[in-house]
Amino acid sequence: MFEYISLYRKNGAGQHGKVIGFTILQFILCVFLPMAVIFGAMLLPLLLTMTDVSGETVGITMAIWMLVIMIVFILLMLFVIYPIFVGILRYFASAYKGKEFTFGEAYKVFKNGNYSKLIKIALLVLVLYFVLSMIIGFIVNILMTIVFIPLLPLGVMMEDPNAAMTGGAIALIILAVVLMFIVMIVAYIPYIILYIYFAVVFMVYIDEPKIPTVDKLKVAWNVSFSSDASMVKLFFSNLLMYILMTAVMFAVMIAIVLASVFLMDSPAMISVITIIGTLIAVAVSIYISYLIVGSIVAYYFAGRESLDRKADMRFEETAPAYNNENIDLQ
Repeated sequence: MFEYISLYRKNGAGQHGKVIGFTILQFILCVFLPMAVIFGAMLLPLLLTMTDVSGETVGITMAIWMLVIMIVFILLMLFVIYPIFVGILRYFASAYKGKEFTFGEAYKVFKNGNYSKLIKIALLVLVLYFVLSMIIGFIVNILMTIVFIPLLPLGVMMEDPNAAMTGGAIALIILAVVLMFIVMIVAYIPYIILYIYFAVVFMVYIDEPKIPTVDKLKVAWNVSFSSDASMVKLFFSNLLMYILMTAVMFAVMIAIVLASVFLMDSPAMISVITIIGTLIAVAVSIYISYLIVGSIVAYYFAGRESLDRKADMRFEETAPAYNNENIDLQ
């Protein structure tokens, strides 16, 4: 089940701390700091309140300025932060291959003509994700409508104010809740598969940045669905890791709530428990997210190697045996 997580941990041994450290530093420098600056910039029009400008003028200025800043943020995300996210995958790929790498490895996406190709494939991925999300959402809405059909008789019955809840009505409610839960779980499946596929697309970009964009999508498709690498194993391992991460966060929240209830007279202790719980949740989330991304990297290389082996075997089967003919002639 956890084959690709184990594979990544084995191949990346000795460099896990380096990858995690560089990744966290990149998030701080390229995500949190820019977002803090942008948030601060959004509040600049509030300085007008210290002048004689009317409240209406401040409100209009604030609205226009926030619109400008939001556009700047979207452009920053698309043309700077998003490419750096892809560049971070270079840390994982280098660690898996046992290669030494530096902090600046992530910024190679901006060099040697790679940047324009990355922006092109990023835009294509965003469009594909938007279109597929609309299709998935449409299907999910249909399924939700089907789920609500068993509740229609219940709705008619409840129109009577003197009606009492019968065993059949309770059964209908339970059935609807169970079906809705199943639909919600099923709805997540295509999104997880999309996430894996698009991550593989960017791995193809890192591995072979020079090939055409459409070929990157084809290679990613072949790795994901035509190679010997198991998408099923990767999917369920990632799903279980997500569940584990959610369970840890839920447990931390319960611990903080219980501490707030039973230690009401010790606010200092509540603060300590909250800080420790938050740190534990953040550390677990970082490590699990690291393993999930690492498993996808291992999955890509395992799938790519299996496709290369198949290609070599086909070439050997179809290639003319010139050497054998020469031996016979001698």
